[in-house]
Amino acid sequence: MLKYLSLLIILVPAILLSNPFSTKKGGHCFTIDIPDYMLPTYQLNDVASLQYENITREAYTLVIDDSKDRLEYLGMKFMNPTEFLLKFTDSYLLEAENRKISDVKEFSNNGNLIAQAELSWTQEGNDFFMIISVIETKTHFYKLLSWSLLENRDQQYDDFIKISKSLKD
Repeated sequence: MLKYLSLLIILVPAILLSNPFSTKKGGHCFTIDIPDYMLPTYQLNDVASLQYENITREAYTLVIDDSKDRLEYLGMKFMNPTEFLLKFTDSYLLEAENRKISDVKEFSNNGNLIAQAELSWTQEGNDFFMIISVIETKTHFYKLLSWSLLENRDQQYDDFIKISKSLKD
């Protein structure tokens, strides 16, 4: 009996003094359709959550996801994907030769608002084009960059647009 009483004396305070816990979700899941000719890579960007390439076709795609809560915590509140895209393009590849950026197009797809622009530039004697898309969901802004050589634009453009419209979270 003394044994049970000692055990009770030890367990009751431990139970009463324990801190409450709640389950938290780590990470963020999203899906995106990538052409089968592209393969995963990890060398395009240090902060991208997803990266694909096809070296033969000179086709590259990456996604950087930003939580709205984290952006607000850092003092960055964006009202829409166009504002986010313009903030990004204001400083992206500014020093590149022959840098040109299109007007922003805004549209909806999969219940998400998307802002999109096309960028072209010259680097090391090569001409490139890039489709820059910002997809806004309830909790995140996704920056999607798809690029290739300008000479491949006609072959890659439709695939890059399809990629940008496929994101779901």
